[in-house]
Amino acid sequence: MKLLSMTRLLADMQTRVNAAGLRCFDGDIDRFAIFSLITRESIRGGARNSGISTHSAAISLGRSFETVRRHVNALIAAGLCVRLHGGVVVDPEVLTRPDIAGLIALTHDSFVCFVQALYDAGELPVLRPSAVRYDRTVGVQAAVDVMLATADSNQAIHGNWLDLVIFSTILAGNLHRAPLPPRRPVEGVRFGPDHAVRASVLARVLNLSETTVRRRLGRLGHAGGPVVRLRQGYIISSDWMKRPDAIETSQRTATSVRLAIAAAAAQGFPFDAPHTAYQVGPPPPIVF
Repeated sequence: MKLLSMTRLLADMQTRVNAAGLRCFDGDIDRFAIFSLITRESIRGGARNSGISTHSAAISLGRSFETVRRHVNALIAAGLCVRLHGGVVVDPEVLTRPDIAGLIALTHDSFVCFVQALYDAGELPVLRPSAVRYDRTVGVQAAVDVMLATADSNQAIHGNWLDLVIFSTILAGNLHRAPLPPRRPVEGVRFGPDHAVRASVLARVLNLSETTVRRRLGRLGHAGGPVVRLRQGYIISSDWMKRPDAIETSQRTATSVRLAIAAAAAQGFPFDAPHTAYQVGPPPPIVF
């Protein structure tokens, strides 16, 4: 799997899933991320699962115990999660709610779409077929692993999760405006005015207020930062993408993606025919 050739596909997946999560959690990306981790742990263990402790969740997410505890308590108060003797799990009845079930299905199918695109481009690693029958919970777990691993690997340069979400969405928008010929690396693209994405568009795509988006853009657009403001909107700095720390982050992210894909393959994901794994179908394209 080429390091930079998957950038657009990963940015698309992140944007699609984060937009749906922000819609469900009233723009609170921290709460969505914590709920996603708890959901992953809940479905992995099935009926015998005793949950994940707040302490373990804080370590996994690289967040303070107090921050995670506050969000966990809010999830419990909202009836989304329940506390068991061993930790916190998603209330099984919540998984059948239309909004949460739809979010989980979209998360799963966004991972399938990501893998399908890699498959179509001939960029999947060589994987040994598994005799295990595929269960869609595997795809959900893999999607969450990819999302959280991306956030973890970017923590040094994007300490705030919302900054990473906005950065990734700008990148996805810039690349949508710069169609890439097959196998052309992203590093060969220099974004200009025609690729720019307006703050109002970012707010609409991510289901956030424009005030919130503009405030975060102010941080990301500081001198030497990853985002450049043009009259037509915002672009990712091509020079910033070539910085050693940005390249190192991309390498760590790619490694995490490979591990998630390999784990899903071992648990029966049909990598020789990814389209057969869809729960609902290919998710609709992002409209910038």
